[in-house]
Amino acid sequence: MLKKDLFEVWFQEKQQMSRRRLLRLIGAGGGVAAATAALAGCSIGGESSTPTVSQAPTQAPAPTQAPTPTQAPTPTQAPTPTQAPTPSGKVLAHVADLPVNSALTFPLANQQNPGVLIHLSNQQFVAFDSTCTHRGCAVAYNAQSQQLVCPCHGAAFDPAKGAAVLQGPAQSPLTPITITVNSDGTITTP
Repeated sequence: MLKKDLFEVWFQEKQQMSRRRLLRLIGAGGGVAAATAALAGCSIGGESSTPTVSQAPTQAPAPTQAPTPTQAPTPTQAPTPTQAPTPSGKVLAHVADLPVNSALTFPLANQQNPGVLIHLSNQQFVAFDSTCTHRGCAVAYNAQSQQLVCPCHGAAFDPAKGAAVLQGPAQSPLTPITITVNSDGTITTP
């Protein structure tokens, strides 16, 4: 009988250990799942595959709603004139200096190949690192085809669609560069 009692005690302890281990594994797995979901949310909302072009506000603020009959009108002061915000970052060009369907290159810090700024036919401006994602040659803008073309192996990219690959051998789009079109007509990088 003693042997059987010892076996039962040992077996029950093993079951408890297994339960504890199972609970630890479930807890660790839940933590990993939560961390993965948090990171996935960051990458989805944090990066964009298309270049970011922002427009500085150029319109006057919207008029305020008239008070309802139950409200007393509040006195307002005349707005004080303010100067346009000074563009931050490096000025790449002025809107007026870059005709529609044209491009210009600009130096990138710590890069051999330049960046390329393009004035698309839809009046938007986009910028990309001109380094081809296939072998690192510098792509050039072809105004006739409205594509960025690599002279080394013929890869072609569509700047109007986030520099998506139109023709290989490249497998991935060009790297976008964030630019801002300011109210004073300058185009800047952050």
